[in-house]
Amino acid sequence: MVLHVFSGPTLDAEEIRRRAPGCVVHGPVGHGDLLRLGVGDGDVVLVLDGYFFQAPAVRHKEMLELVRCGVRVIGASSMGALRAAELRGLGVTGVGQVYRWYADDVVTADDEVAVSHLAAEDGYRAVSTPLVAVRYALDRAVAAEAVSQEAAEGLLESMRAIPFPRRSWTSLWRSAEDSGLAEAASRLRAHLAARPADADVKRLDALSALDLAVSIVPTVPELPDHTARTLETVYLADWRWESRGAAVGGRMVPDRLASAFLQLFLPVYPRIHRHTALTAVAADQQAPGSETAALGTGPSHQDGDRPTPPSSSGLASGDTVALEEAALAAARARGLVGPREEPLTAELRQWCSPAELASHDLDQREAALRGLVRSYRVGPGVRVGHEFPAMVRDAPGLLHLARTAAAAALRLTEAKRSRDPEFQLEHLRADVIDEFFRERWGGELECQAWDRGLTGVAELRELGREFLFLARAGLIPESALAAVRLTREKD
Repeated sequence: MVLHVFSGPTLDAEEIRRRAPGCVVHGPVGHGDLLRLGVGDGDVVLVLDGYFFQAPAVRHKEMLELVRCGVRVIGASSMGALRAAELRGLGVTGVGQVYRWYADDVVTADDEVAVSHLAAEDGYRAVSTPLVAVRYALDRAVAAEAVSQEAAEGLLESMRAIPFPRRSWTSLWRSAEDSGLAEAASRLRAHLAARPADADVKRLDALSALDLAVSIVPTVPELPDHTARTLETVYLADWRWESRGAAVGGRMVPDRLASAFLQLFLPVYPRIHRHTALTAVAADQQAPGSETAALGTGPSHQDGDRPTPPSSSGLASGDTVALEEAALAAARARGLVGPREEPLTAELRQWCSPAELASHDLDQREAALRGLVRSYRVGPGVRVGHEFPAMVRDAPGLLHLARTAAAAALRLTEAKRSRDPEFQLEHLRADVIDEFFRERWGGELECQAWDRGLTGVAELRELGREFLFLARAGLIPESALAAVRLTREKD
């Protein structure tokens, strides 16, 4: 079992490690951080603090994805308490007073747990006070009869009126003087001087949650029946793909970016994508467990094809004609293509350009195949490229080439931002991206994008901006890319 703790100003890393030796301490959680952990059955993830203002916050689906993978997820204190309350009953465990307030709708505003804090190099030290800390202190003071309920409500409202980055005990004392609550504030200060722990409910909750996390016996949490049905979305699929990656020269390169490089610049990628899509379409009609064998792309290699060894410069493609016929047969059985004599349907015609349809070189069979390939998706709205095609996964040299190029592209973008802090990739004009790839690919731009597994010109522009500086610098490894070919081998 591995325990991961995401904390910032609530509990410092040194104290966490003292109470939970061997745990992995992270800073405040942000969007994508949970999906990058690589955790599984029996692991525990404790979320205390999380970003929400200066960076995208952790999504609910990311926490549920960990639960689905057998991870025990605990939330407390701050962002963890908020998300745990929002996901109660769905496999996430909430701990502490702040969690209970959110779960019981006593507290509903996100800003009650918000604090301003310093950067990692300064230990994430808080420079403001969360409203929940004042709420808890007042509750304790009322229970100790140090402050009346009416005065406590007045002090709480005084603190609530202050924007969260400026909330502090000092600002509360000053506000109390202006609102006629100076005596109540003085009583509260005396109470906290005698009982300083009452001033930091987040810390108290964090310690309780950490003790629980350490005590957990590795087990797979029960997943409510309805969770699996609500978990998978196009957004989660995108987030997983954007979060996975590999280190290159000390830099994490997202798989999404390495895959995009191949889609945009590898000359044979349209053939790889065509093979991938047609294989999936054909496999849809095969009996369970027999898909790959029937197509000659799996371990049995019944048609004599076999994957080229990873050290080879080629990528195994299998029997192309047999694959096309199997895909057409599967599509015909589902009513996606017409009869053998006229397979091109009106729906599939929409995936061919007017120039292609007018060409005497394009027969109905090929037009139907292009329509199947271009319209193929792994699910409604889900991009095809959420994983590397099998032929790419089996070629480590090609993967390394793609990741190295992607890392170089990231460095160039960072260099641009260091010179121009206001720069964003979105500033690169769409027409510049379109013209670059129109010259590189030729043909109708949207069809060319579809042939590479992209959803269209919009995604082409999104990904193309990532590599424009690399291309302009002449750093695309053209010779190495041109040397990649598809091969077939016979037993």
